[in-house]
Amino acid sequence: MSNDAPTLGEITQLTRQELTTGKKSDPIRECGRAALALLPNDFELALKLAYQKLHDVPYREVKTCWRRLYTDASLWKVLKLVGDEHDEHLRETLSETGCDKEEVNTNSGWVDEVVRILDMTLILTGAPEREELVELWFAALKAVLTPPGSHLHIDDPERPRKRRRLSSESQTSRVPASFATVLPSPPPTFRHAIPRTKELSLEGFQKTVGDANTHTPLIIEGAIQHWPALDERPWNDPAYLLEQTLGGRRLIPVEVGKSYTDEGWGQRIITFRDFMETYMLEGHREALLTAAHTDTTQSPGPDEAGSSMKPNHTGYLAQHDLFAQIPSLHADISIPDYCYCEPAPSPHLTHIKPVAKLEEPLLNAWFGPAGTISPLHTDPYHNILAQVVGYKYVRLYAPAETQRLHPRSTDESGVDMSNTSQVDLDEAMALYPAISCWGSGGSCEGFKDEVLCERRREFEEDYPGFKDAGYIEGILAPGECLYLPVGWWHYIRSLTPSFSVSFWFN
Repeated sequence: MSNDAPTLGEITQLTRQELTTGKKSDPIRECGRAALALLPNDFELALKLAYQKLHDVPYREVKTCWRRLYTDASLWKVLKLVGDEHDEHLRETLSETGCDKEEVNTNSGWVDEVVRILDMTLILTGAPEREELVELWFAALKAVLTPPGSHLHIDDPERPRKRRRLSSESQTSRVPASFATVLPSPPPTFRHAIPRTKELSLEGFQKTVGDANTHTPLIIEGAIQHWPALDERPWNDPAYLLEQTLGGRRLIPVEVGKSYTDEGWGQRIITFRDFMETYMLEGHREALLTAAHTDTTQSPGPDEAGSSMKPNHTGYLAQHDLFAQIPSLHADISIPDYCYCEPAPSPHLTHIKPVAKLEEPLLNAWFGPAGTISPLHTDPYHNILAQVVGYKYVRLYAPAETQRLHPRSTDESGVDMSNTSQVDLDEAMALYPAISCWGSGGSCEGFKDEVLCERRREFEEDYPGFKDAGYIEGILAPGECLYLPVGWWHYIRSLTPSFSVSFWFN
């Protein structure tokens, strides 16, 4: 807990002051007088209006004023929950019962609700011009949950859990000391290994990216060994991650299903604790038994942060800027110096759409159990993929193989999918042992000869040339980085529970 964390009274006063101090240049003014008049007296209606505006157009086209309206309405709602009268009630309860602060507050349930409101604001809007204020709220809540001189322990076997949850909640076992990150036996085999190097200098990396002809993938060992996430503040410790997410109360967006190219794939916003219980700690936890509020393909509304899903699905926190949402985790890593090199232009990459120059690298978290997949696709940026927890199998195809990989086109909803291959690589490896990373034996098990021949014939008709496309492959281990040049196609599978960070740059 930081000594600089404000008290609830201080953060409440600061929030009220910020919300009532008008600025001529404030983008929220573009919402119009009628919308602004809803604040602070009818913040629920303001939330509904802003939520509708957030979904009327593609997110990149949403005006900042509507994101600000949603943010400010959320903060007014928080003030309603944590007002002077409620704070006075807590003080009276403490005085009359002699209970410790953690017990009173965690039994009340209001902390969970405030966290939910604030995280929905961050996930849906980014909280423009209110980021620091929201972060101060989380610091104040952590102070409430963590009495001086202690840590936020989760599922301490010596004391009962005090956080109120759904009535169908089952008993939970003790959090394991670490994720089970042992490679499968036998591990994947390589025919064409990705080149490796150790402790590559900044000058050496600049030489590699400074010439478009040498934009080739490389696994770099020893580049992130100084990260606290690997040792001092280990992300391989479930209890540490739960502590950094306020006992698992923080909300995260989770992809549900094998991959975004499959039917039945969907997205939900759930608590970090539910994600851990359902997907990351299988075998240590009881599976969640509750029913979901809404269909998994629906985006949650202002009050619809669902908390449960079918546990037999794969859940993946994928391509999410978790570090802007939870800055304490950002402090456990650092942006590799490689990301500040100047890559030479690659004019021959006709399958990549031009993107603007980034002022700073784009960070994304990739956290999930064994079996999570990023299907074969390509990105418009150079990438340093840093592996923190567990192991990932990586297969890469050069830009020259693009036509053999059969890129998709625009789908029925108008989304451009040309950066993603039509080929299911897992299916291809099952049909052709010669390109399988699982060796020559076993890939065709389950097929009768005539069925296998027919499946291969259909595959080659649909995807001519794919099985002959050249590729390189490897396993990314904790503490290693993969340099992935712009335009290279990549398929990535988690072999164990895994936590990775990608850094896009150009």
